[in-house]
Amino acid sequence: TSRGLGCALAAEFARRGDRVFGTCRNMRDVAVLAAKFGTPHSFYAVDSTNSAALVGLGDAIRQYGKVDLVIANAGTINMRRPGWQIADSVWDEILGVTVQGMINTIHAFIPDMVRVNHGTFIGMSSGWGRSPSNGLAPYCASKFAVEGIIGCLVLDLVEQGSAVTAVALDPGGGVNTDMLASCLPKEHGEYRSAAEWAPGAVSYIEDALIRGRQAGSLRVPENAHVSVRTGGHHT
Repeated sequence: TSRGLGCALAAEFARRGDRVFGTCRNMRDVAVLAAKFGTPHSFYAVDSTNSAALVGLGDAIRQYGKVDLVIANAGTINMRRPGWQIADSVWDEILGVTVQGMINTIHAFIPDMVRVNHGTFIGMSSGWGRSPSNGLAPYCASKFAVEGIIGCLVLDLVEQGSAVTAVALDPGGGVNTDMLASCLPKEHGEYRSAAEWAPGAVSYIEDALIRGRQAGSLRVPENAHVSVRTGGHHT
């Protein structure tokens, strides 16, 4: 939540009157976010690779009521180079944060969402999780895994007859973030900022995914219509 798409989404949901709970890796970022967002929003220093910490986070958030929306967007990317030249430590970090982080988030939130039969779970994917790109093997592998994990989650929820929906969400087109800049250093400035992207993305999430109950592998339209609403979700 401290930067990039996560921070932009949190800011837009908060602007619309939703109560936001967010995570970042250290207390310094927690303090910055708490000052920026104010009450009633809450932020926690949680490592997505720590399963017990995420389960504890889920328990803490549920004290405030049912969770309407979970967005699992923790991720990192590698510098472009052939996969055989990428160190094991880089593979481990990217797959750990993105893949194990997604699994841990599912464990932390989905059981209770199924129990109360309510909510939407979004795993942030990427166009590079559906079509590979040279030099980005760890990142592509992690996002392909997100697609598979969420795809199976969708089928499992249907099999259980649950009203909970799940989506692997491609942000749609390029969004100029630090991660994009690291792998497209000459091109990233051509893309819209996360703050410019977020209003249309949040409207799409609200209209198509939450109210429209769409599920599966989806993409935010590049021309997503911005709807206006105040109040309502527990995000």
